[in-house]
Amino acid sequence: MRKLLSVMLALALLLSMSAIACADDVVTIKLMMSNTQQPGVSAAVEAFNKAYEGKYYCDAEYLAFDNVFETIEVSMQQSTAEFDVFAADGPNIAAYVNRGYLAPLDEYISAEEFATFTPAMQDEVTVDGKIYGAAMGDSELVMYYNTDLLEKAGIDPAELFAGVDGQHRITWEKLVETAKAAQAKVDPDGSQGIIGIEFQQVGRTYQMNVLANDRGGANIAEGGLSVDGVINGEPWIEALTWYQQQVNDGVFSKGIAAGDTSSYFMAGKIIFYLGTTALPGTFNSNGFTTYGYTYKPYFEGHEADVTTCCGSWAVGMNPKTEKVEAAVEFIKYLCITEGSDVYINASGMLPALTRQFTEELIAAKPYLAIAQYEGANTALVRAKTPAFNEYSTAVNALWENVRNGAEPASAAQNCVDELTTAFMEYED
Repeated sequence: MRKLLSVMLALALLLSMSAIACADDVVTIKLMMSNTQQPGVSAAVEAFNKAYEGKYYCDAEYLAFDNVFETIEVSMQQSTAEFDVFAADGPNIAAYVNRGYLAPLDEYISAEEFATFTPAMQDEVTVDGKIYGAAMGDSELVMYYNTDLLEKAGIDPAELFAGVDGQHRITWEKLVETAKAAQAKVDPDGSQGIIGIEFQQVGRTYQMNVLANDRGGANIAEGGLSVDGVINGEPWIEALTWYQQQVNDGVFSKGIAAGDTSSYFMAGKIIFYLGTTALPGTFNSNGFTTYGYTYKPYFEGHEADVTTCCGSWAVGMNPKTEKVEAAVEFIKYLCITEGSDVYINASGMLPALTRQFTEELIAAKPYLAIAQYEGANTALVRAKTPAFNEYSTAVNALWENVRNGAEPASAAQNCVDELTTAFMEYED
């Protein structure tokens, strides 16, 4: 009996040691992610941990949006990797590469795998010809309109947008004319505060720059460290002047903050509203159904210049990580293989992979057909510069200053001068 008990104890000890050894074999990687992406990413992380049980484990930490950027800066000053993989907002990738925060992924992501991303999402994570991240999802610009307001104005959207598609759009000039006519009918004395046209992210470079892009203007000069000849160039001055005129005429708003525009649209205060493909989710959750959608406009004579904004979060690998194999496997799982589908289905984000624009997805969300076309044909990523924070601050101020009455050419030159000084810090 004692011999049997000894054998059983020995076996139990052996099994316990084996379990500990197996646990020790599991490689744990730390992920830092914005909590704005938690619904989709947490579902993908759970699926990853199940699929790689006993081999890899992802420990995810979700931070408030505003804390992500500061946390990256602080953690990267450490001698070891606090996070093996982390969220990188698309327009900040060039800055992170400049600071040495991201490891190149070219040897891990094949050309065939990279080609499955939409062209804009390939561009967003590429710096000096190298891949420094992988996009989880994307965003696109769509024009929404309030069907109730148009009906009250006696305007039939089906007639207004008859024949409109990616290659045949309404012009900005026609849209302004229509908006003014609708305002005159539904708010003749202006007492209702009805806005003709507005951007979801008014005053922000992400969406506002399309007005300059639509006239053939770039966001920044080649090399990413100059805006002289760009922001003070003819396309930008024309766009800024046109925008200011529409604000002065009461077509675009003055004084409304970007964070409030969706509430205005759902409250029936905006007729035409340019925003991202994430908005229908907001509309539906608020019970707002009196809206339609179509392609954004173009300026007469600039059909070939029509541009939409795009971009979202990517994930990158910390160059200090000692768990490269596990980190790469997670990035590819989340962004390219099975986990990318889990993420898209759980998050409601616009796909970054061309294969994800399925018939089923577009049937469920028809507005994504517009996004699919724009992503392949008109999408332009935000300014690629190591000084994106400085760029966005200055250009946001430019749009807001012009909105509030600053003389466009002088305001543009002031912006150029400010950024010329800021860029000096990043020059070799």
